[in-house]
Amino acid sequence: MEMNVNDSFKPVSRPAAWYALRRTLPLWSFEENLRELIDYLPRYGVDELIVKVDTEEFSHGQVPLKWLEAYVPHLHRIREEMNKLGIVYSLNPWITFGHADRGRDGSAVIPGLQTCVGHDGAECTCCACPLCPQWRDHTARLWTLYAQTKPHVLWVEDDIRTFNHAPVLLGCFCPKHLQHFGRLVNAEVSREELVKAIYRPGEPHPWRKAFLDMQGRIMVDVVAQLARTVHKTSPATCMGLMSSGPRTHCMEGRRWNEFATALADGQPLYSRPPMGNYNEDSPRGFYYSHDSIKLTRHCLPKGAIDQTEVESWPFTLYSKSIKFTFVEMAISFAFGSAGLTMNLFDHAGTPMEMEPQMGQMLGRVKPYLNALAGRSQLPGTYRGVRMLYDSRESYFKRMIPNAWYEDLAADGHGMMCALESHGIPTTYDESAVTCATGQTIRALDDSAIRQLLSGGKGLFLDGMAAAVLAERGFSDLIGLKQIDPPRSMDLWPDKPFSAEEFFNPDFGGADKMFLTLTLPSLGVHRVAARLRPRDEAQIVSKIVDPDGRRHDVFSYAYENQLGGRVFVHALDMKASYGISYHHPFRATQLHHAVNWLARGEAPFLVRGDGVYPLAFRKDCQEGVLLGLFNLSLDPWPAVEFSVGDVRPIGQFERLTPQGEWIHDPAIKITTGKTGAVTVQVNQAIPFEQPLFLWGKWQA
Repeated sequence: MEMNVNDSFKPVSRPAAWYALRRTLPLWSFEENLRELIDYLPRYGVDELIVKVDTEEFSHGQVPLKWLEAYVPHLHRIREEMNKLGIVYSLNPWITFGHADRGRDGSAVIPGLQTCVGHDGAECTCCACPLCPQWRDHTARLWTLYAQTKPHVLWVEDDIRTFNHAPVLLGCFCPKHLQHFGRLVNAEVSREELVKAIYRPGEPHPWRKAFLDMQGRIMVDVVAQLARTVHKTSPATCMGLMSSGPRTHCMEGRRWNEFATALADGQPLYSRPPMGNYNEDSPRGFYYSHDSIKLTRHCLPKGAIDQTEVESWPFTLYSKSIKFTFVEMAISFAFGSAGLTMNLFDHAGTPMEMEPQMGQMLGRVKPYLNALAGRSQLPGTYRGVRMLYDSRESYFKRMIPNAWYEDLAADGHGMMCALESHGIPTTYDESAVTCATGQTIRALDDSAIRQLLSGGKGLFLDGMAAAVLAERGFSDLIGLKQIDPPRSMDLWPDKPFSAEEFFNPDFGGADKMFLTLTLPSLGVHRVAARLRPRDEAQIVSKIVDPDGRRHDVFSYAYENQLGGRVFVHALDMKASYGISYHHPFRATQLHHAVNWLARGEAPFLVRGDGVYPLAFRKDCQEGVLLGLFNLSLDPWPAVEFSVGDVRPIGQFERLTPQGEWIHDPAIKITTGKTGAVTVQVNQAIPFEQPLFLWGKWQA
């Protein structure tokens, strides 16, 4: 397909595995860096160069206008050289408001600058308040200069947010914001009063909603101004958005549709969801990465083009290995992304070829990633257990005494990791099984909740979500006589606890199958709700004392009078998910729970003699794409996929490391009585070589 670019560009054919490299060319090494780009970008397989401006360690903070005026001719030259190579030119200013002060004084660049003021009165010296007219005027001048270079995409960094502008953490409480807020609520409001209202324990104070609404509207206005400024000079330039993850954007009341529509301003919108894993800590960090792609896509309007953020910081192979980087790239394309924005080399002028292994890898794996992306980008639906998410969750959350700003963030990450790491893929699309965790379900009205609890659907609840539903009057429909809201089990009266005994054979359990309650790690208090289910409920597990005697119910299954099925587990997953949650018994428990909720037709389950799978199923018009990333350093010797609610499938093909889809006799397919398909692959799956299968639907 052809890419729409500015008239100054040659039309280019867009490969499925689109590489966009983010690179800074400092003045002191400009010629050397440009020559290296010309020589090596074609070898790396790079399709687009995103030039970063005034970046990282050598950023001035707020960009001086005269500095940028002197640098713009260099940007024109870069664009011309890239055009000769058939490589697209895009631009990525390092800041809008500013990420952090880093010792800079913004008022030296923007006289009269109003900086952010924190909830505690801390004042930034460089990070701008979005209501500051001097900052808006200065930024308009800068972005007019950026637009004059006619970039294909002009990227807005993720500092286009109200939180985490160190030392400011939650929003801006400067005099301009307080005056603006006072007019909204028709009262004179001090910073201390507003902060107290936002964090008030229990029922949310109405000022919290007013404050989040105000922030949301201000941010829409800011990005609308940016887009109008750019398009006045370069109408064909697309805008790109780096975001910080929808669960954190809840804290600022982000209005995703309005925000995205204003920023796009009539052109396609590019999205850069954060992948995290800026350096190599654990492969399990990729649970966050893949979820960020899916959740950000869920929040943005249809048609947004996602090019993930694959970043190594502070760069070099000390930060991230070649294998780790490759797997991150493969995850991006496996989950349907249109491309990568790669931030793999430092921004201080160091040659990329100081470590040639990275560029060599990029060129070597491109055919493989092209073949993968050619299938994953087909229109279709990722199947799995639906994770409940609502961008308004921060409006409804009930805070506890001494809450912190991060407590306003949306729940769900821990439960997502718990399911994915035990071979139960998740989605944000409609599904026969939904998982509600934490306080997310507070954002739903009674009608929406009733729909989740009826019509043959299945609902998985952690202890906090069950307590919220009971408080809302849904105890009967979730099978409860009584529930005590989650708290530390150390504070439960009378009943000593040692473990969770998972004993119900109908759910894969047996006597003396014990799961630890030392959650999430040794010495940390585990948090759980105290459950008293209705007599008709099927008890799946109970707590045992040091002598193995059973007492409190810890999980149960219930089918209600509306035809809905509910599985409740007592743990508060936000507080209690951690390394000790994982166990082969836990995988058995969760698989049986999900399959029961789905009435034997769980969309996708993964089993095998291995741990920490990251798997997916995507149903397309032509066929189904299955995949497994092994996020353990021990190879999986084999894998078994259970695929429910599925059309008849012909033979499967496997993607080879050379980028070819081939028939593989090691793949065995069995169809069960209900039509569910079992797919067995008897070959080793190491960390550095994920498995991808393509099955065509039978005619």
